Amino acid sequence: ARCEVGFACVGGEKNSCSGNGEYSDTVGLKACKIAPAGKKPTSSRDNVENCAAGTFSVGGADTCSLCGAGERSAEGAAGCSTCATCTPGK
Repeated sequence: ARCEVGFACVGGEKNSCSGNGEYSDTVGLKACKIAPAGKKPTSSRDNVENCAAGTFSVGGADTCSLCGAGERSAEGAAGCSTCATCTPGK
């Protein structure tokens, strides 16, 4: 049996990459990958996508977290910052 994207296969057993932050973007992986900081797995678990502006992820999570009040982030951010660190006019 072929091990498709979205799954990891060990010893002929096919396991869905459905754990927190897990995905598989390569056919035949033996272990699921973990989403890096600033990204989350796609709904089909076959890749990752950037967190939207105004959200962030430290990695290994299914969803991106909202920035706190008065904080901002760019797309794909690993954290948020206050406007004290923003460029003028932002």
